[in-house]
Amino acid sequence: MRYATAGVAICFILSLSGVNGAVAAPLNLNEIVTDETPESLCDRLAPNPFAGFGPDEWGQPFRTVDYYRAVPACTEALANHPGEPRFALGAAMAYIAGKKIESAKPLLDKLITQGNTSAMLVLAYVSPEPEAADLMHQASDAGNANGMMLYGMALMTGKGVAKNPLDGVRMVRRAADAGSTRAMLLMANFYNEGAYGVGLNPAEAKVLIAKAAQLGDPAAKNILASLAQEGESGTTPQ
Repeated sequence: MRYATAGVAICFILSLSGVNGAVAAPLNLNEIVTDETPESLCDRLAPNPFAGFGPDEWGQPFRTVDYYRAVPACTEALANHPGEPRFALGAAMAYIAGKKIESAKPLLDKLITQGNTSAMLVLAYVSPEPEAADLMHQASDAGNANGMMLYGMALMTGKGVAKNPLDGVRMVRRAADAGSTRAMLLMANFYNEGAYGVGLNPAEAKVLIAKAAQLGDPAAKNILASLAQEGESGTTPQ
């Protein structure tokens, strides 16, 4: 059986060279709240894609950011709270969604000097492959589990760094141990297929999927539900 959703991070690594094609989310008039504060609007329209389980689509993590409304909201929120990193990050992501990379970089550079690992990963998406890999490595060294996963995939694919599948798998496993549920799903896929030298171990794959689901990862929950349905029907998942 294969866990297609477990390959989400691979999409990011394979699309590093095309990240400048980010598309801003369409304006949804039904979501406009006239009395919403710029702070709450920024939080809603430009949430941190590397918090929690990570973005739904790793290849385009800023796709749901509403550039047209998030830029004024986040810049006003940042003016009201100059020391609040999430508003600077939100403004930077909004600029990226609007393809205004040069406006985003100063905000991200300042956050990175403060050790903000999410900013490192955001900048990685709009940087050449070697710089992107270095930023993911920095985030990884700083303890960011998603950074560990992404840097591990960079090592496995050789994107921006010397290809080293063995160290890459070790880094993905480290990310899983650090709590990245998407890394758990990647490792589950490797164990299920016996890929990258981890050895065929479907039992370990199921343990990792169950752990990710227990932690609330929606992709893991969907996989478990699919496995349960296929088990009830007596078929073998493919």
